[in-house]
Amino acid sequence: MPHDSLHLQAKVDAESDAKRDVDVLAYFGSGMSATFAAAMCGLMTGFIADLTLGYGEDDLFYLTASMSAMGTLSLLVPYYSRPSNPPPERLIGKSPEYVTFYADAYRAKMRSYQIKSVAAGSIFGCITLTGGVLIIWVQMVGGSETD
Repeated sequence: MPHDSLHLQAKVDAESDAKRDVDVLAYFGSGMSATFAAAMCGLMTGFIADLTLGYGEDDLFYLTASMSAMGTLSLLVPYYSRPSNPPPERLIGKSPEYVTFYADAYRAKMRSYQIKSVAAGSIFGCITLTGGVLIIWVQMVGGSETD
């Protein structure tokens, strides 16, 4: 088998297998839950700072800052983490060149799926939290004007 066709076949096989193996919902959920956790930590930090130090920042400030920081962090974690290796049983009986091309393509595709899924989860989490906070804020502001 010529070198280029071997490379192409290994890449096609690896990308197909990676698409079948990836758990998109798990990565989406991790991005979303990281954003929710950071937002809650930011709000709690804001409340504690307001109570103890008396800075008096708006709660929306703490929520926005913590969501932005965690959104960035949730994207960096999968980027710097090592993607999973392909199952070894798929490579039994293959040439060393094929195994090298396949493994590289598999890891690259898995990393791509991981980062895209975490990013989508982070964005969804930020939009959901922002929408929820805005609804609550509008209710609080609207309710205080009628009093």
